[in-house]
Amino acid sequence: MKPPLLAMSLALAASANAAAPAFVGFAWEFSRRSVRDLVAYAAELDKTPLDGIGVYLNEPQPDGTTLSTHNIMRQTWLRETLEPLVPVARELTAHRALRESFIGTLRAPAERRIAWDDDAGWATVASNMAIAAWFAREGGFRGLSMDSEDYHGTAQFRRRRDDPSWETLSGVARRRGREVFEGVFREFPDMTVLAFWFLSMDHSYQGSDDPARDARYRGDLWPAFVDGILDAMPPTARIVDGCEHSYRYESSRGDFFRAGDSIRRRLPALIAPENRAKYAAQVSAGFGLYLDMYVNPETSDWYFGPVDGSRLRHFEHNLAQAAEAADGYVWFWGEKRCWGDWGGQDPGTERGILPETWNAAVPGLHDVLLAVKDPAAHAASREAALRSEGRWASRTANPDCRGDADGSVPAPYSTWQATKARKGRLFCDGSHGDGDTFSLAAEGAENGAFTLSVPGPLREGDRYLVSVSMDGKGGSAQLCWKRPGGAWDWDVLPPVPLRFGEPDGRGWRRARAVIRVPAGAAGAGLILSAAQRPGETCHFDNVAVFPLGD
Repeated sequence: MKPPLLAMSLALAASANAAAPAFVGFAWEFSRRSVRDLVAYAAELDKTPLDGIGVYLNEPQPDGTTLSTHNIMRQTWLRETLEPLVPVARELTAHRALRESFIGTLRAPAERRIAWDDDAGWATVASNMAIAAWFAREGGFRGLSMDSEDYHGTAQFRRRRDDPSWETLSGVARRRGREVFEGVFREFPDMTVLAFWFLSMDHSYQGSDDPARDARYRGDLWPAFVDGILDAMPPTARIVDGCEHSYRYESSRGDFFRAGDSIRRRLPALIAPENRAKYAAQVSAGFGLYLDMYVNPETSDWYFGPVDGSRLRHFEHNLAQAAEAADGYVWFWGEKRCWGDWGGQDPGTERGILPETWNAAVPGLHDVLLAVKDPAAHAASREAALRSEGRWASRTANPDCRGDADGSVPAPYSTWQATKARKGRLFCDGSHGDGDTFSLAAEGAENGAFTLSVPGPLREGDRYLVSVSMDGKGGSAQLCWKRPGGAWDWDVLPPVPLRFGEPDGRGWRRARAVIRVPAGAAGAGLILSAAQRPGETCHFDNVAVFPLGD
């Protein structure tokens, strides 16, 4: 008997059942492009698993200058420059891969610091940011991105020796943050702000016992500016702390989990007490992955080597943990490759950008992105491919539960019943099955189970499609992990329940779960349980574990 097609019933396991993260690509290839350029490129992006990109405005103005994200802190923007582009932007964000796109905005100034007492200078910043927010709302963008890293050494958000006192200047910085973002949130009150850094900018705060004290000691004005952003933020807005330090994070150390916990629990000490409830409700953790680290040579300072012989495998481990630890957004920074084919256009060779796609440079990248973001879609794709190649086969033996006429439970299945509850029967029924006449049956079993080990070896990150059919009453199923040596692990690696769908016309319900092998699991097994009253019966069939392949 062949197992039912994946599309008929796919219930994701609890480990894959959280809300799927949105994947947003930021890249050199986008940084000098106009909105019209990106519309022409959008069909290429639709071939990727991305949900959005970072858009950097580069649009000619009537005065001969170029309205540019890179100059948002100094240049005077004109709304009439962007008004004709609103329909073009809507065409862009209508694409599947661009619905979670962000307009690049606030940056540390490149030429010189904006004096904190420069009312005109800060009014220009506030006006430009409000225009960007208006355009983002009208163009269908999710919101704004911002990157406050001090690339040019202007120390915009650091107190200098000739500045006013800390008490005075931190208050001014908070006021400037409020002034800049009042217009932003007025124009787009339900936006998302994806900040490459929010409070995660200084990594040492994550280990500090008093982050606010340390900020004052260092003259760090960014937390005060953040307080002003929070002052202005309405309940409908959301901010994602993108924690760019995560470029170097390793899943093997649990870095993403630790940083997420710090963003939620430790870093709020940097801001005023009156803003902490708002922060808890409206600021979330996100993580960035630096794609070049997985293609750069070993001599580079930005290099991740192979795991299990594969740099893609290394990327997959980090991506999976980043997606689990994030609150909805994982973003990517890429420099020397492109997400799609620019169709003969120069992608930016003067900046070292190669025309090669990321999926060609890291073969299998798109597959891994899809597997992490949408396990069901990935499983369906892999099932179709493996079936066409004749390689769709269960890792476990006897998925049809076929047994002998005497009703004995066939190999490789075993049975278990609680010592004080040995009631009822666990047997092989040769007269009832899902697609044939065989199944495993429990009848009046108060506390019993069929068990099945999944043959090894299992590797961290491997994905399997687990299939079980069930009818009757009192039955349940779960996949459980084993420690080295074969003992069941009930605590560190909790069981994954298999969720059954609605019954078909014959009463059979099916669970189809995508399982990813977690770190520390040396083996796995299925437990098909019965907790029944006298007279109740249930049957299990189609008990299969399909490897989804590399």
